[in-house]
Amino acid sequence: MPTSLIDGLQRALTAHQAGHLAEAEQGYRAVLARDAKHTDAVYLLGLAVYQLGRVAEAVPLLQRAVALADHRADFHNALGDAWRALGQLPEAIASFRAAIVRRTPYVDAQLNLSTALQQGGRLEEALVMLFEAVAAYPQEGALRGRLAMLLQGVSLGSGNPLVRSVLLSLCRDESISAQALSGAMLGLVKATPAYAAVAAALRHGENVLRVAWQDVQEIAHDEVLLAALPRLVVTDADIEWVFTRLRKALLLAPTEVASSCSRFIGALASQAFNTEYCWAVDAEERVALEELRRSVNDALRDAENQADCEWAIMRTTMYDTLRQLPAWRTFRTGGTSTWSDVMARLVREQVVDYHAERAIADALPALTSISEGVSTLVRELYEKNPYPRWVTLQKPAVTSIPAFVRALRPTDSALPETRRILVAGGGGGQQPVQTALSFPDAVVSSIDLSRSSLAYAARMAARDGVTKMLCAHGDLLALDELVGSFTIVSCSGVLHHLAESLDGWRRLIRILEPHGVMKIGLYSTAARRQIDAARELVRQGAFAATDEGIRASRQAILALPSVHPARGALSFIDFFSMSGCRDLRMHVQELYGDRHRARSGYAQAALPWLSGLLGGADTIPCRASRAVARARRLGGARGRAPRYGRRNVSVLVLSAVRAPLARLRRLASLALLGALIACVPCGVPSGFRPVKPARP
Repeated sequence: MPTSLIDGLQRALTAHQAGHLAEAEQGYRAVLARDAKHTDAVYLLGLAVYQLGRVAEAVPLLQRAVALADHRADFHNALGDAWRALGQLPEAIASFRAAIVRRTPYVDAQLNLSTALQQGGRLEEALVMLFEAVAAYPQEGALRGRLAMLLQGVSLGSGNPLVRSVLLSLCRDESISAQALSGAMLGLVKATPAYAAVAAALRHGENVLRVAWQDVQEIAHDEVLLAALPRLVVTDADIEWVFTRLRKALLLAPTEVASSCSRFIGALASQAFNTEYCWAVDAEERVALEELRRSVNDALRDAENQADCEWAIMRTTMYDTLRQLPAWRTFRTGGTSTWSDVMARLVREQVVDYHAERAIADALPALTSISEGVSTLVRELYEKNPYPRWVTLQKPAVTSIPAFVRALRPTDSALPETRRILVAGGGGGQQPVQTALSFPDAVVSSIDLSRSSLAYAARMAARDGVTKMLCAHGDLLALDELVGSFTIVSCSGVLHHLAESLDGWRRLIRILEPHGVMKIGLYSTAARRQIDAARELVRQGAFAATDEGIRASRQAILALPSVHPARGALSFIDFFSMSGCRDLRMHVQELYGDRHRARSGYAQAALPWLSGLLGGADTIPCRASRAVARARRLGGARGRAPRYGRRNVSVLVLSAVRAPLARLRRLASLALLGALIACVPCGVPSGFRPVKPARP
C-alpha cells in the first residue's frame, strides 16, 4: 500500500477518534477514491456515517465491508448495530450471531445480541444466551452487568444448577446490584416445593415447624436465599407474608430448634435491618420478644456467657437492632472476633457502621445555613430517617465529562473546562457514588439537608472505594456563586420538596458553568396517581408517621383487594422499607409537576432542552439528538418489579448554552420509564474496532 494512502487513512482515523466525524468521512472517501476496495476504509467510513446519524447510508457501506472481509467479526457486529438502529431486528440478530461465530468470546457482539433479542420480544432467548455466556466466561464483567440488567423485574419460575450458580455468583459480586436480581432469586425460592409446603401450612394455621419441618430446613439452607436476604430488600408481598410468620415461629421455638436454622435467622435479621423493621409484629411476638431480651441482657452482663447466647441475640435482631438492647455497648467494645461470621456481620451492620456514621455526621462541613420553614421540616424528617438507604450498587460504565457532553451535543465544539459535578440533594449517596464511579476524572460534590443521610453516603462511598466525592451539609436554596461553578448539575427527586420548585432551580442555574449540562428530575402528576390513593388511605385512617403507624398503614394496604388503587403503592420499592414508606406516603412537603410546570421551568431558565422523559398526558413533543436516542433503550416494560431509585420522575437534560426559546422545542416524545436513565456516550473506534453500542 502506498505510504501516502496509509498516511491519509491514519489522518482520517485520528480525526475520527477525536470526534471530528465530517473530517474523518472526507478522509476515508479520499482513500477510497484511490482504492475502492480498501477494506478498512470502507468499514471506517461506514462507522463514521453511522455516527453522523445517516444510518440508512451506513448499512450498504458495512455490507460492502463484510463482503470484502467476511472473516472479520467486528465488521459483522458493526453491521448488526446499524441494522438494529434501523429497526431491522432479524437482520441485526443474524449479523450479531455471525460475529460471535467468528470470535468467541466477543463481548460487544454478545451484548448487542442480547439487546436485539430483548427489543424483539425474545427476552427468554437473551437470558439463556447470557446465562451460558456468564457461566463460560465469568470474568467478563460487561456480560455479568447486562445479565443483571435484563433480570431486573423478571421472576424465574425454575432454574437448573447452572442458573442457580450464576445467580449466586452475581449476588455476591460487589459490582452488581443485588436488588436487580431480587425477582429472579426470590422467584426460584418461591418455585420450590418446600416453599409451597411451608406457605400452605401457614395459610391453614398449622404449626409449620411440626408439620413442615423438613421443608423449613430446606428453605433455611437454600444458598440462593441465604445470599440474597442480606443484600437486598424483599419487594414481594407474598414472601413478606410467609417470612413474617416463619420469623414468629422461629422466635417462639425452643432454642435447640432455632439454632439449627441459625444462618437463616441471621439472614432474616439482615433483611429486617434492610427494611428497617417495617414487617408486622403481633402481641404474642411482643411478649416473647421482651422475655428474650431480658434473658439476653442478663447473659451479656456476664462476659463468660456472651458467646453462649448468640442465637438468642440473633432472634431478637429479627425484630429490632442490637442497639435496642440495654447492654448493646458490649458489642461496640467487644469487637467481632468472638462471634460467628453471621453474628459478626450483624454487629458490623448495626453497631460498628452506626458509630462510624455518627462520627462522620459530626465532622461534616456546613456549606450553607438551613432556611427556616419547609427546609427545616424536611431536614428534620431526613435526620430521623436517612434516605434513600441502599445495600448494593450497580457499577456504571466509566466515561469522562467531555465524552458525556459530546454525546449530548455532538455538533458543538465547545466543551466544559472544569471537572466538577454537583448532586444537589444527594441523600443517602446512591446517585453521587454512581456518578463518582462513572466520572473518575471528576470531583463530585453532594449536598443535602440531612447530616444523617450524608453520613450514610460518605460511609458507603468509602466502602466502595470512592475517594473523589465530597459531602457537605447545606440547603440548595442558599447556594450562590461562592461555591464555584459546576460542569454537571444533577438534581432529581428534590425540587418538589421545596415550597416553590423554581426557586431552587434558579439557584442551580446560577452555579452551572457555561457549556455545562443540568439534569432535573421532577415528580410527574400522571406517574404519581397510584400513590395518591395510598396517601388518601393514610389520611383517612389517621395513621401516624411513626414506626407503628407505618406498620399499621402497610398492613391496611396489603389487606386490600388486588384491584384497589392503593395497592399500586406495592409497585414501588419504597413501600418495603420504613424510611421509604414514610417518604412515599407521609412526606411533610411534596409538589407534583406537569408539562406546564416543566415548560415554565426550562423556559425561565432559557436552556436548550437536550432530552426529556415525560409520560402520559404530560408528554411534550420534541426531537432529541440521535446520540441520546442511541444511548437509551426505551422499549416496553419487562416485568412488574418495583421502580428503583427516587421513584417516578420526569427527567430533563438541559444544556448551559443559552438559546432562543424556539430552539427549546427540539425535544423527543419519549415514554416515562419511572427512573433516571443516564446518557452513556457513544464511543469512537480504537484501532479498527467498531463503535461500541451504548449500554443502558
